[in-house]
Amino acid sequence: MATIRDISEKAGVAKSTVSRYLNNGYVSEATKKKIEQTIEELEYIPNSYAQNLRLESNPTIGVIIPRFDSYSVTTTLQGIDKELKQLHYNILIENTDRSSEREIEYLKRLAKMKVSGIIFLATKLTEEHIHTIESIEVPVIIIGQEDKRLNCIVYKDYEAAFDLAELLTTYDFQKIAYLGVDEADKAVGILRKKGFIDRFAKEQQGEVSIYYTDFSIENAVHKTNKLLNEIRPDLLICATDNIAIGAMKSIYEKKLRIPEDISVTGFGDYQISSYLSPALTTVHYDYNKAGYIAAKNIVRMKGKKSFPTITHINYQVLPKNSIDKTKRK
Repeated sequence: MATIRDISEKAGVAKSTVSRYLNNGYVSEATKKKIEQTIEELEYIPNSYAQNLRLESNPTIGVIIPRFDSYSVTTTLQGIDKELKQLHYNILIENTDRSSEREIEYLKRLAKMKVSGIIFLATKLTEEHIHTIESIEVPVIIIGQEDKRLNCIVYKDYEAAFDLAELLTTYDFQKIAYLGVDEADKAVGILRKKGFIDRFAKEQQGEVSIYYTDFSIENAVHKTNKLLNEIRPDLLICATDNIAIGAMKSIYEKKLRIPEDISVTGFGDYQISSYLSPALTTVHYDYNKAGYIAAKNIVRMKGKKSFPTITHINYQVLPKNSIDKTKRK
């Protein structure tokens, strides 16, 4: 196992300089790059983790998240953190900024630290993700995406979207637009969209136009502006509440009314959604419960290899005032 002395000798700098770098002290940019490269080459692990490795024990759960600025992520983290504290475990959070490369890197790095387990809030699962998870000697639980080869906690995205569409078919909407996300995200990008489309196709109600954005409110504003320049739907279905918030802003900027001119729905029941005017029709997911279950299960799996299993989290359709009730059939 590499030490500070090994880094010092290989990088050609003093041990005190390496120590200063590791403790966030000042180091010149050139020296910093040299030390970082050496740490990567030697696969150095800081002392606190090295001690745990020698003891072959690390009461820490690694949690890999796609971003911090997400209600679903932060609420899930609250559930994880609360349960891990009850079980006397530490939490180590790695933020990937939605980078697949970082997700793979952090899975491997946390495994080298010999954390007791990893909870991975996934936005997509590639074969490289699956190969990495199967190859490391640390149990992993996935939240948000499903693969039958892995241990996953998932939301019923298809069923929830289908049931929300079931509610919407009781209204006389003729021109429907769906604003979703890229299909690389199977849960949100594929299953939610399919649930809506399948139910409307069954009803043979109106025409459904499909548009795409990402998860940010800013891009949802921009995409909705473009959408409204092309068509004027009487119903706009959004794949997430964040997208719906951006869409509502765009609609108001166009001097249109919600729900009188355009009815709007979201997905996820973010905390802010009930405080919008009008309150947003959406689907409630218990993100906190998903985090609690993941934390409880990953601690139970300590020292054991991950086993394939799928746990479903229930949902609830929440009709609010963003649907035009005068269109009720």
